[in-house]
Parts: sequence; structure tokens; C-alpha cells
Amino acid sequence: MFENPEQAFGGTTRLLALIESIYAVVQEPSHWQTVLGQIGEAIHSEQNLLFADTPGSPVPNALSCSKTNLDAPRLFISYYASVNVLAEPCDQMFPTGTVRYSHWAVPDAEFEKSEFYNDFFKPLDMHYSIGLKIPLGNQAPAYLSMQRAKSRGGFDGGAGTILSTLMPHLRRALELHLQFGQLRSNVLGLETALDSLEHAVFGLSRKGRIIFSNRRAEEVLQAGDAIRLSNGILSSIFPEQNRHLQAALTDAVAAGAGMGISPGTSLLLDRKSRESSLRITVTPFISPLPGSSAQLAALVFVSDSASRPQSRGAALRALYGLTPTEARIADRLLEGLDIRELGSQLGLTVETARFHVKRILSKTGTRRQTELMRMMLSLPQV
Repeated sequence: MFENPEQAFGGTTRLLALIESIYAVVQEPSHWQTVLGQIGEAIHSEQNLLFADTPGSPVPNALSCSKTNLDAPRLFISYYASVNVLAEPCDQMFPTGTVRYSHWAVPDAEFEKSEFYNDFFKPLDMHYSIGLKIPLGNQAPAYLSMQRAKSRGGFDGGAGTILSTLMPHLRRALELHLQFGQLRSNVLGLETALDSLEHAVFGLSRKGRIIFSNRRAEEVLQAGDAIRLSNGILSSIFPEQNRHLQAALTDAVAAGAGMGISPGTSLLLDRKSRESSLRITVTPFISPLPGSSAQLAALVFVSDSASRPQSRGAALRALYGLTPTEARIADRLLEGLDIRELGSQLGLTVETARFHVKRILSKTGTRRQTELMRMMLSLPQV
């Protein structure tokens, strides 16, 4: 048994370098394989796997592997996780967050009689395991599992010291990995939703600067026919109209930052090409920007004045991921129809219509229909 982690790692420099590598994978998830290989070298393992549970899945999913037969994660997930004779004894013997030794939990003679060993471990030349069940707060735990052949003998206390030392760093890196993954998903979801709108959408920060735009907005800016971006500020190419635009943006941002009461406004901006004017609708919108510490304070919707305005339900659909049916129901609610009436119009039973309304409230973060109506009235028809 080693008395300190530095001794187990063969020096402080090596220990610190490995910890630094663990945190580096937060931004570069593809480097998990390299980190697993470094840990494996430190504890003299021959095959290394990192699993993370997916909510609703009966078995873990392989996050990364190193020096491992590529069939191992697939075989484990597809079948052998369900007959793993090591899992329950290890859960009973080793508290979550502590090092788990397979040969302590299940004696060799018993283990070698199992289907799990004979049909899975033995053909892959695996026998002894050491690992961690890593707690991840409200998320399902992750599992680090490292193996070696029987000829190498069981893992000793030195290997355990190394994993114990790395456990809090692995835990934090995995938590950040999951958080960043969710943020990336949220950003992608917002971008995809707003890109589904036919109109340009800009998001303004509390300083009035553009911090988000969809694909159509980028096209409008590139055209340079009516609006442009100057130091992050949206402006009209015509000075007189720009004064009105800046006043509308300032009022909406102030309201979105809690320093004003503007409900938003709409105005028309001319184009150099003399084509139909652009309809600009500015509205306060208080929300964090997914994937960023910035706060959205206002949204700017830009559309051709000759086009038919979309409903507020369409705006809700883009901003909160409503389904087409949910968007139609939201519009009917805004028109003053009750559950039975809108259900009749849309060919839905009362129970189904009520279910959709509950989902709309959940998605928009509102608690009752009156709150939803107030939110919808604050949004523009674009």
C-alpha cells in the first residue's frame, strides 16, 4: 500500500499532469480515450472503459474506451450488462465514490463459473477488474471499469490510491461534460427552432447588442438593403428611420432588463432596392441565452411587409419548441376559445386538448392559462 498519491503516481508532476488532462476533456470530449489510456498506464490495466447511464435506459452507454477490444462495449451493452455477476456484490460492498475491486466482491472460483466470465470476460482475456461508481448529483452515476488478464493478478492498493485520488476530479469533469453537453443541445435546439421561422430573428443583450441571430437574419444583414450591424448594434441604413429604430430597441431592452414597461413596437424600414419595406417588430424578452452567461433582453423579428403575418402561436413554437398542434391550440386559446370549443375546431377530444394545454404550459414555464395569454400578448405577430 502506498502512503500518498504522489508515490503511487511516481511523482507530483505526473499526478498533476493527469489531473490537468482530465479537466481538458471537458472542452474536448474526444480526448476521454487518451485520458483513460493515461489512467490505465498508471494502474497497469489492459482494458479501460467509461460508461455513463442514459435516463430511461436499462443499461449504461459507453462514453469512451481505451486499449479495449472494440467488441467489448457493444457486447456489454447489448447483453452482458444484464448478467454481470460483479455489479450487485460491488454495490453491496463498496459505497458509491469508493474504489471497487472485483476479486474482493466475488471470489475467483465463483466468478469463473459464471456465464459473464466464460462467455464475455474470458474470450476478451479479461479477469480482474477495478473501478469507480462515480456519483453525478441528480444524474445517474458514471462507471469507470478497468481490467487485466488473470496472469497479471488482482489490482493492489496502489492502483486503488490512484483511482481514489482521481475520483473527485473525474466526477467534476464528468459533471461539466454533461452540463456542457446539455448546453450545446439547448443552443442547437434554439438555433434549429428559430431557423424554422421564415423571418429573421435577432436576440439583444441588456446592452442592446446582438448576441443571437438565426440563418434568415444573417441573410438579411448580408443583403445590406435596409439594416446593418455596427459595433454589435442593429441599425437602419436611413438616418431618420434609424432614430425611430434605436428608440424602439432602447425601450424594449430597458423593459427586458427590468428598467422599463414597453410592450414592444413595430415599424417599417425602407430598402435601397425600393422593394417592399421590412416590417421590424421589437419585443422585450427576458431569458438566459443557452450556452452563455449572457441574458437576452429583447427579440427583433424582421419580415417582408408584403408577407402574411405569422401567428403568435408560431412565435411560441419557435421559441419554446411547441408542436404544430400545440401552436394551433395556443392561438385558439388567445382567441378566447375554451378547451371544448378548440377541441371541436381541431378535431380533438376534450381529454386530448387538455393534455396539449398542460404540455404548452410546461414548455413555456407558465402555470395557468392567464399567464400564457399574457406571454403571448407580449409576443409579436411576425
